[in-house]
Amino acid sequence: MKKRILKLTAFAAALALLAGVLWFSNGLLGNPVSKFLAARAAREYLAGQYPGADYQVESVNYSFKFGGYTAAVVSPTSIDSHFTLGLSMTGRILWDGYHSVESGWNTWERLNGEYRTLVDTVLDDPDFGYNVFIGFGDLWMEHEYGEPWPPCILYSDLELDGDYDIRQLGKACGRLTLYVRQDEVSVEEAAQILLDTRRALDEANVPFYCIDFVLEHPLTEDGRLPEGDVQLRYFACEDIREEGLVERVEAADAEAKAYYAALDEEKAAGGNLQ
Repeated sequence: MKKRILKLTAFAAALALLAGVLWFSNGLLGNPVSKFLAARAAREYLAGQYPGADYQVESVNYSFKFGGYTAAVVSPTSIDSHFTLGLSMTGRILWDGYHSVESGWNTWERLNGEYRTLVDTVLDDPDFGYNVFIGFGDLWMEHEYGEPWPPCILYSDLELDGDYDIRQLGKACGRLTLYVRQDEVSVEEAAQILLDTRRALDEANVPFYCIDFVLEHPLTEDGRLPEGDVQLRYFACEDIREEGLVERVEAADAEAKAYYAALDEEKAAGGNLQ
């Protein structure tokens, strides 16, 4: 009798352990049944919400962050028509990310990626000659930072799947971000780096409208960033020319540092400086 009780106890413990493992696995990875329900619900939702469209469910994946599934939706005939649906474990639609299509965000993202690739061909080139800590290009986003300049791309004005001249877009609203680390830090050196950067981009036919630029010292052995740098904020490409450049860089550096100092004060006071 005692052995029978021990066997039953062990069996119950094993079942409890198995239930715990399944519960944990379900919370981390989902399960085939709920994934099937989510996929079916996604297809039915697309057919009802977007009749006549050729949207397809490319994949369904479990997200432990919210305990449900995300369905990646694509169109085989539209490069910019892709978005995500969020679904519960039972297949209930939680959100519809179609706004990224109709708002122009997906189109901007595609164009921005093409422009970034163009800029990378220059900044990532070993012959560029500077220790680039951070370097990339963007097409100015709609209402970024709430500032009215430079002329930014309005997502809503972009044509879905539109064929655009990336270089012309770069000239109109391309913004570079460039952080260089080296021992010599001065406005004169910053001016020279800007000239070399513009020259390299011009030779590669990669236009830009402005640049965010920082010249700073390398990190110390203990990982600290030494004081003293040059910072430029939205420095216009047309202002990168030899005559008077050092003076313009010096003025822009002072302006940028005053802006960030005011921003820090505003944040410390609990406000928000745009």
